Amino acid sequence: MIWDLDDTLVVERPAAEAAVAATCQHAAAVLGVNPERLEQDVFDEAKSQWSALPTIDFARRVGIASWEALWATFEDPGREFSDLRAVRLSHRQAVWRKAIERQTSVDPPSVEELSERFVVERLSRMEAYPDAEPVISQLHPEVPMAIVTNGAPDTQRTKLSLSGLDRFGLPTVVAGEIGIGKPSPEPFLRALDQLEVAPERAVFVGDSLSRDITPASNLGMTALLIARYHHDPNSIALPEGRCNVITTLHAVQQYLSPGRD
Repeated sequence: MIWDLDDTLVVERPAAEAAVAATCQHAAAVLGVNPERLEQDVFDEAKSQWSALPTIDFARRVGIASWEALWATFEDPGREFSDLRAVRLSHRQAVWRKAIERQTSVDPPSVEELSERFVVERLSRMEAYPDAEPVISQLHPEVPMAIVTNGAPDTQRTKLSLSGLDRFGLPTVVAGEIGIGKPSPEPFLRALDQLEVAPERAVFVGDSLSRDITPASNLGMTALLIARYHHDPNSIALPEGRCNVITTLHAVQQYLSPGRD
C-alpha cells in the first residue's frame, strides 16, 4: 500500500490558499489593499518569480510548488538546496512586495512582516485529512505501507511531523532526496523495493491523474484517485488499467484483497 502525501493524506493547496487569504486580510487592514485581488496577485507573482530562478529546473524535476517556496526552509543537503536557501528570504519578500505594488507602494518592514506572517499562518494549518489517521491506524502494521511524495525533504517531513502522521513511521520516498519526482517511475519503484512488494500486488492512492494515477497504473499497480473536491467523480476519465475513483480514504480497504499488499 503506497500513499501520495499532498492533498491525499495532508491538506496542501486548500491550506496554502487559506494561509494566503489570512495574510492578505491583514495586509488589507494595514495597507488598505483589496485582499481578494492581492490573493490572486500573490499566487501569480509566486509562480512567475519561482519560474525565473536559476533553480527552476531542479524544482520542477522534484516537484516543489511555487507557493511552498513562500515558507519552506530548504534545510536539506546538496548544492541545489544550498542555492535555494541562499535566495529563500529575498524570494519570499520579492513575491509579497511585487504583489502589493500592483495596488500600492509598500515599505520594506511591511513586506518582511507580511512574509513572516504568511509562514506562521501556513505552519498553523499543517493537518491531516480527517480520514487519513483512522484508515492508516486500521491498516497499520498488518498492511505494509509507504509514502511517495514530490517536494523538498525538509518541507515534506515537516508536513508529516506537524500533521502527526509521522508517528506511524512509514517509509517515505521524497523526490528531493533522490533527485527526481513523480510522474517518473523511480519514486514508485523505490517504495516498492522498500516494501518488497511487486507492482501488481500493490495499491497506490493519490490525487493527481498525471503524477499519481497514470504512472502507478503503467507500472501495474492498482491506482485509486482520491477526488475529494470533484463535483462529479464518475465523470473523470481514468487511464487504462486497474484504476478507480474514491471520495474518501475509507474506501481503500475494499481494494485490499488477500494476496495483495
